[in-house]
Amino acid sequence: MHKNINKILLVLSFFIPFVVYILTMAPTVSFWDCGEFIATSYILGVPHPPGAPFYLLLGNIFSSLPLFDDIGARINFISPIASALSVMFLYLIIVYLIEEYRGKAKDNLDSMINYGSAFTASLTFAFTDSHWFNAVEAEVYSVSTFFTSIVVWMILKWSKNHTKNWNLRYLLIIIYMLGLAIGVHLLNLLTLPFVMLIIYFKKFNFNIKTFIAPVLLSLIIFITIYIGIIKGIPDLMNKLNGNLFFIILLPVLIITSIALLILKKKNKFLNIYAYCFSAISFCFISFLIANSLLIKSPSQLSDNLHIKLIDIQNQIDLYDKEIYKLTNQIENNRNSLNQQGLKDKVNTLITTRNNQVDEFKYLYDDYISFEKLKNNISFVNLLKWQPRSSIFLIVSLICLICFIFYRSYNSSNYQFEIVNKFIFSSLLLVLIGYSTYILIFIRAEQYPRINENNPNTVDRALSYMNRDQYGDWDILNWKSTMSRAENTNWKRYTLDKNNPTFNEQMNFFFNYQVSEMYLRYFAWQFIGRGDKEDFPWYISDLNGNLIGNEKLDGINTFRYGIPLAFIFGLFGLFIHFKKDPKRAFAVLSLFLATGLLIIIYLNQYDPQPRERDYSFVGSFFTFSIWIGIGLSAFLNKVRKIIKNNNISSFFLTSLLISIFIFMPMKILGTDYFEHNRNNNFVAWDYGYNLLNSCEPNGIIFTNGDNDTFPLWYLQEVENIRRDVKVINLSLLNTPWYIEQLMKHEPQLEFDFSKDIFSDDIYKIDPWYATESAFELCGQKFNEEESWSKLECTLNSNNPISFTIRPTLIGRLLRVQDYMILKIINDINVTRPIYFAATVAPNNQIGLERYLSMEGMTYRVILDKNKINPINYKKMKQNLIESNLEKIIKDEISYTQIIESGEGIYRYSGLDDNGIYFNDNIKRLVQNYRIGFIRLAQYDIKEGNYLEAENLISVMDSYFPPDMLEIEPGLVVLISDSIYGSTNNTVKQLEILKRLFNKKIDIQTEIYLLHKLAELNDLEFIKQRATALFTKNSENLNFELQKYIGDILSDNLESNEFIFYCNELFKEYKPIGLLYSIVRVYDELGESDKAISLIEDFLNEYPQNNELIQLYDYLIQINSIN
Repeated sequence: MHKNINKILLVLSFFIPFVVYILTMAPTVSFWDCGEFIATSYILGVPHPPGAPFYLLLGNIFSSLPLFDDIGARINFISPIASALSVMFLYLIIVYLIEEYRGKAKDNLDSMINYGSAFTASLTFAFTDSHWFNAVEAEVYSVSTFFTSIVVWMILKWSKNHTKNWNLRYLLIIIYMLGLAIGVHLLNLLTLPFVMLIIYFKKFNFNIKTFIAPVLLSLIIFITIYIGIIKGIPDLMNKLNGNLFFIILLPVLIITSIALLILKKKNKFLNIYAYCFSAISFCFISFLIANSLLIKSPSQLSDNLHIKLIDIQNQIDLYDKEIYKLTNQIENNRNSLNQQGLKDKVNTLITTRNNQVDEFKYLYDDYISFEKLKNNISFVNLLKWQPRSSIFLIVSLICLICFIFYRSYNSSNYQFEIVNKFIFSSLLLVLIGYSTYILIFIRAEQYPRINENNPNTVDRALSYMNRDQYGDWDILNWKSTMSRAENTNWKRYTLDKNNPTFNEQMNFFFNYQVSEMYLRYFAWQFIGRGDKEDFPWYISDLNGNLIGNEKLDGINTFRYGIPLAFIFGLFGLFIHFKKDPKRAFAVLSLFLATGLLIIIYLNQYDPQPRERDYSFVGSFFTFSIWIGIGLSAFLNKVRKIIKNNNISSFFLTSLLISIFIFMPMKILGTDYFEHNRNNNFVAWDYGYNLLNSCEPNGIIFTNGDNDTFPLWYLQEVENIRRDVKVINLSLLNTPWYIEQLMKHEPQLEFDFSKDIFSDDIYKIDPWYATESAFELCGQKFNEEESWSKLECTLNSNNPISFTIRPTLIGRLLRVQDYMILKIINDINVTRPIYFAATVAPNNQIGLERYLSMEGMTYRVILDKNKINPINYKKMKQNLIESNLEKIIKDEISYTQIIESGEGIYRYSGLDDNGIYFNDNIKRLVQNYRIGFIRLAQYDIKEGNYLEAENLISVMDSYFPPDMLEIEPGLVVLISDSIYGSTNNTVKQLEILKRLFNKKIDIQTEIYLLHKLAELNDLEFIKQRATALFTKNSENLNFELQKYIGDILSDNLESNEFIFYCNELFKEYKPIGLLYSIVRVYDELGESDKAISLIEDFLNEYPQNNELIQLYDYLIQINSIN
């Protein structure tokens, strides 16, 4: 019976989360990387580095399955399957670990404890915030979690069957899973310490000497896979100038070695060949690792030589300055007794300096010689330029391997041969998994429409694998991270960004990287995520002032009632180490590797573009193991207390059901609405609206992921508006992207004949771009001179003039800036050009006065006589919602809709209160609203007051304010510029007072009181002011109290204000308000009452400086009068 319970719960541990994930799965493309992954899966394109080829193959297969009408949904479907399988494997893992410490189930009560605990814990993980987020969209992290779960389960299966002859098959499957996982995400390599510790504790008794072995072995395996294979193969290819012979030779050697090791049993003559090929294979693998670590590439050698030359030149300059200084001393002090000593010192310095000059000349000759041949240098010649120590280490390593194999051959060590076969088989399986990357390079050679980094040459392939486009960072160098330009919130940790103290660096590491970027996420899963308005995580500088985004989602301790998952997890951690310390230590290694090690490796700057909780799901997966163990220990304890089996059975059943309801089911019920993406088409509509903001054959500049990837999806997958050229500005800084703009339809034709890089677009860089931009604008660039602005005139049919300012290090332009100029200069006559509304002004290269708003885009207008800040007719047609049954697919259908006068944009579901809208969507909706407000303002300017109000009503019907909160600043703008202009005080009061139904910060609330005072709603102001003084007094500083007092005193009659204050002062004593009433008393000539009132306050606050100063001032004024 209990075995059937296990099987039933195993099936349910898959199907329950699977059904939930399907019900909440995104029906189409989502924001961030989803659009890119769906599009590249569908067309087998090349996504951002380092790629995910296995995921692309999987996605391509799923895109062909007729499961859903929407292709995006088909690829999304991968995530529910992978995530549900992860939960199922978690269930099996927890069951195994529980049975390891308390034994297999012998009766139904044991089954309830073992299997019920595992089931409850696995479902708790299933509905954790981050795993659920990954489970319902097309991203690599759900598949990555699946690989982590299957590797952990497989090593536990090996542990269970390690004495059986065929146990190695589990290890080989693990190796193959790791190889395949390389084609999804590298996070899975972090399971290696867990795998090695499970093997170690199963095979050996613990002691310090033997414990070092699995640690070193984990490191060796990681280095072999990551350094030797993942990075080493493309690196060696690069140094071999693309010669594939040695790369093909590797699997051939490995397969031959395995075959010979097997066949030599039947033919002893093959024994020597088996050992020779095995030795050669080991040497080759070792050389791959050594090559990656020790042998520098031509570009690295060139950089090193250049740096050495600079260092020597600097040293020579220092010697020259010192010689010059001493020579002057000799000349100015001819009678000094120390003349000879100074001369000797000068001669010594001159000799040393001349030696440095000779070294410089010698090194410079080497540098020139190397520069001439570095582009075509052979690998043998490259080795000649390496440090002797590197060559010595490589030769020593090869000799050591040969010696080991020679000794083993002479001793005929059978165990050694078994190990060799296992190692070679493992390497072959890793290579097979890694071989999915061939897809990336084959497709890059075929120039798909999405081909990021264009890795069709060896050097670009190496750059792609190394993620060079994201820059380099030091893992343990927090100082360098704090000084990065992207680290704009540095004032949270230090007063000197470029020279933080050690304590400040530790503050940055622990308070930001550990606490904010991991522990906060951890708490979201097992304690509760708190909305930033109700449970804010404040972002403040060292003085407590809010900076940056000001606040993030924090922690809601009682979101799920008592945080049972967290409590059981901590209890399980304690119990696991108490009952089964060996496996507990292995689980801890997995928990730390997938949590703390990722934090240290990423060394993230502050702020990040988005929350990064999805990166740590492996850590949350691991903690859920302890939830199961803790729950089982708790239930076991209860069972021991209640001796009677019948009562025990009833009570344990009831208790387990209660915990199941109040832990995983409570999390499911609480978070279901927020995680339900069903009917959420916001990303699809947003991409559609951007594309259809453009006239036929238009060009649109986009800013980042969220205004680019949905457009890629629509164009590549659904073939919508492929006539529009989408240009991502951040990618426009790269030569490969410029090249693709010229190759792929619709093509852009640039004339680079006059540019310095005309012979090779890959030579373009900010220096060349700046020089070319100056020439295009009719100016001369002097790289020695700094400049603050470039007055540019483009020589088109209708010349335009504008001012460009440097955008890079205060003296250069980015490549994207030059390319915008180039596009406008070369292509503007034939194709309309647009900037997406999300493009910041500093990315518009000074063209603001030539931009006309047409909805979610700004069109570049090059005819001075036609420039209007708003193209009213076009913008209004764009913003009015279209017939959702009609989809504009191409320029022909676009023209038909335009001519019919129908609306263009789609706002599917934005008025549906059954759909959850996150902060990203709410920010997007504000952009839509700004368009409507600008239209209404235009109508006000033209005297069309009724139409202006009607537009705001239409806007509210599309985006109901009670569902999609409107920013207070926009509400005030509508109140002042629209309803204020139409004298509609009723609507002004309505929309302003509606803001008080939501949680707003105190500064905003006080500002709104000021606006309401202008509308003379004095009773409401008094009510809100009283609430602030009585319920929010701890958040009201002196200045805010005074500001409220000024609002009240300026708008109430003097007697009414005095009465209000005196009533409030009976229970509360806001000192800032006192200042206002003192001023009123003074204006009424009743200073004695003011002094008396201050004395009452002083009796309660005798040390308050503000009160003392005010009292002294009044006394002094009265004495004068």
